[in-house]
Amino acid sequence: MSKELQIKLIKYGLSAAVTLGLAGWYIGARDFAGAELVDKYCMLCDAFSIPGIVLVMLGCMLWVSNEGVMHGVTWVLGFSWRALIPGKRKNVERYYDYVQRKRAKGKVTGYGFLFVVGGISLGIALVFMILFYRLY
Repeated sequence: MSKELQIKLIKYGLSAAVTLGLAGWYIGARDFAGAELVDKYCMLCDAFSIPGIVLVMLGCMLWVSNEGVMHGVTWVLGFSWRALIPGKRKNVERYYDYVQRKRAKGKVTGYGFLFVVGGISLGIALVFMILFYRLY
């Protein structure tokens, strides 16, 4: 097995395990065994939509961050933090220099699995939603 395939299997496997773990945790916090079938479908829809939305939104946040949208926010937060610490105000980096340093680091890559696993989770949730509305 190639190294690249192993890395992909680890990324997809871990994110799928986290998704199933969150869904199991959500189901375990409710009275799933004693619920009616229609309520079980509703619980399963919720259990898979929550991690699906979290994964897709995390992927969107990484994508937006790669485009440089968050540079202003992170620079202001860092500037504010340094302004509160006495003696750190001398080492203030200009915004232009900050952006150039961040661009030189390069973009984050390899986060497409978040969209795939999140989309599959949302697809499973959609199936349970359809089943819920067929019985409701």
